[in-house]
Amino acid sequence: KRGRIVLVGVTGLELSRADFYEKELTFQVSCSYGPGRYDAEYEEHGHDYPVGFVRWTEQRNFDACLYLMKTGVLNLAALTTRRVPYAKALEAYQDLLGEGAVKEVGVVLEYEGSNRCSVISNQSAETQAAGPGRLKTDHGLLKPPVARLDVIGAGNFARTLLLPHLVGQVPFGTIVNQTALSANHVKAKFGFAEASTDASTVLGAPSSASERTIVANAPSGSSARAEREAGAPAAVLIATRHHLHAPLVVQALVANRHVFVEKPLCLSRAELADIDAALAKSSGSVQVGFNRRFAAASVELKELLAAAPGPKTASFRVVPGRLDPSHWYANYAESGGRVLGEACHFLDYFCFLFGSRPVRVLAQTTWPASGRLPFPDSVTAQVEFADGSSGQLIYAGAGDTTWPKEQCTVYGAGVVAELTNFQELLIRRGRKETKRRFDGKGHAEQMAAWAAFLRGAAEHPLPYEQARQSMVLTFAVLESIQQGRSVGL
Repeated sequence: KRGRIVLVGVTGLELSRADFYEKELTFQVSCSYGPGRYDAEYEEHGHDYPVGFVRWTEQRNFDACLYLMKTGVLNLAALTTRRVPYAKALEAYQDLLGEGAVKEVGVVLEYEGSNRCSVISNQSAETQAAGPGRLKTDHGLLKPPVARLDVIGAGNFARTLLLPHLVGQVPFGTIVNQTALSANHVKAKFGFAEASTDASTVLGAPSSASERTIVANAPSGSSARAEREAGAPAAVLIATRHHLHAPLVVQALVANRHVFVEKPLCLSRAELADIDAALAKSSGSVQVGFNRRFAAASVELKELLAAAPGPKTASFRVVPGRLDPSHWYANYAESGGRVLGEACHFLDYFCFLFGSRPVRVLAQTTWPASGRLPFPDSVTAQVEFADGSSGQLIYAGAGDTTWPKEQCTVYGAGVVAELTNFQELLIRRGRKETKRRFDGKGHAEQMAAWAAFLRGAAEHPLPYEQARQSMVLTFAVLESIQQGRSVGL
């Protein structure tokens, strides 16, 4: 009487009303993984449920399950009825279709020379999106060099900090900007061959969101088609608002372009997976605008630290000022917020300085606990690296803006160095103090390095794996804030 029947998985439903009526039974379908499943705000945008109200969400269920498996408390041996070499996988699947399937619960496929395994279940299951796998190595010297460079997005940033350093370095093709007036102005100023307001004129017709995840077919635009048929390499610089970065990068890679995209590379892990898939099938390449690692002061600082043995500690303090509510950065659908849009610079800088892999991060926003935002304006983050180094980022929207905007202090074996606005580098070592003056935050140096790559005179200056690692670290910082815990990478 008054029992409850719970359906786990998928099966045919042949229910009798009489059975339920007579005993007042309750029937419930179990949603896989737990609360949050099929909720785009949770799964795609990272809006977590408050732990005090929803203790076991999809993510927390997975964390707990993996922890129990790791510690041996949850022993899956009883569910493993057979182990099969991967070479005999087809036979295992055929067995599951036969009479012997009733005896099987879980069949483990074993890969020779690897600890990885895959499970075939006789029950229905859902799979999570695959990771990037082995990413393609970036190009060496280009042969032949690119035929032209097209530019999508020519706002004030591109006009003042990027394009002036590319003039005369590589042939300019088409400039694409939001309005015809501004596009023609940039065309005349920098000597582009064509001007347009439509990115498809240089990349081809954009794919749908679902097609971008597969990236199987080349675009249909005449320019991209002619390029593909002729086999001539071309490049594209993307300096649009942030929400357009990933779709344009994917489209450019499908067209086999060599891409420079301003930071951030993308706004979600799903978009990052799209780019991974596109790059794996493309003859193009990707470089992200992490310019600060190219600054002259950065190069000298890294050489100084390389001579100091052992792990290092770095503290990067940034005072950008409060965000104007009317600024497009306040539109989180376009910008992704300041952590994704700006703080990624300084998280990448830690990866550059230490030359090591980030393994764990603990972050918090300095907004009031009762009014935390999914896209914080201020953040502190503590990043642990595989070699024992540690990076602390303080990105504070509050504060007196007359204070230096960017300061980085690094502690190594027998040396302390402080970098201020990438203009002054103070070094104290052996009771001696030296000061060096520099100019610029690396925009000119990065453009020069990329132009040399496009001309076939140098190798790719920033491998995709490194830029990707910095974006994964940035996503982990946001997740740490939203989930209120440390996050492993």
